[in-house]
Amino acid sequence: MAEEVMSEAKIANASQALKPVRIWIAAMIKYHAVLKIVNPMRAIAAEMGSKLAVVMAALAEKQKTVREINAELDELRANGAKLEAQAK
Repeated sequence: MAEEVMSEAKIANASQALKPVRIWIAAMIKYHAVLKIVNPMRAIAAEMGSKLAVVMAALAEKQKTVREINAELDELRANGAKLEAQAK
């Protein structure tokens, strides 16, 4: 029924000045419909972004631990090679 009332032909017959108003109203209705879809997606994206930040912080901590272990392992290998060379 709203489409019948706001048809472009009926608006043009009533007043040429109302045509841009009709276009604006139709755009706002479409914008509202899109926001009803997009806003929940934005909320989900924000939540997932915060979860990602937590996971990335944990990953950075684990990577730091791995680097420390690898450095210690390299030192132990170097010491082992040095001891083997002294034993010969």
